[in-house]
Amino acid sequence: MNRPRLPVPGHHPRRPGSGTGRSAPHSAQQPVVEGAGIWYQISAGAYKGYWMGEAFPNVFLRAEYLATDYRVQRTLTFRTNTDIPVYEFGTNGVVGSTRNVRYATATTADFDRRAIVNGRAMCRISAGELAGYWVPANQVIADGA
Repeated sequence: MNRPRLPVPGHHPRRPGSGTGRSAPHSAQQPVVEGAGIWYQISAGAYKGYWMGEAFPNVFLRAEYLATDYRVQRTLTFRTNTDIPVYEFGTNGVVGSTRNVRYATATTADFDRRAIVNGRAMCRISAGELAGYWVPANQVIADGA
C-alpha cells in the first residue's frame, strides 16, 4: 500500500494541557495493521491525508485496541530484581495510577486480556494484589515464552 508519510520525523501529538499551541492530529480511521507496524490516516489539520506510523512514546492512539480475551486465564512471570511499571487506566486510555513492582524471586500472576494500550502491547492482570492493572508485555514472560 502506497501512502504518504509525515514529512516531520519524530512529530508527535501535543499532550493534553501542555499549552504549546500545537494541535494533535486527528485520526478518524481505525488503525491499519500491516507487516510494518500500525499506521493511522490523519483526517484533519495540516497533515490531513498523511499516514502516521505508531511509535511509542511519541506517536500512539490513546485507547485500547486489538484486544484478545482469554477464556482460560494465562500466566505471566515478573522478571526478578527488576523495576516493572504496572498501570491502571481510566476512561479513554488515560493513566489512572502507576506502580512499580520489584520481586526478588520469580513471581507469577494470572492475566485474562492482551491488547495494545496507548501504543504498547500489554497484559491485564486478573487476580491478586495487581488485579485490574496492565503490565507491558515486554517486561514479563507470558505463558513461559
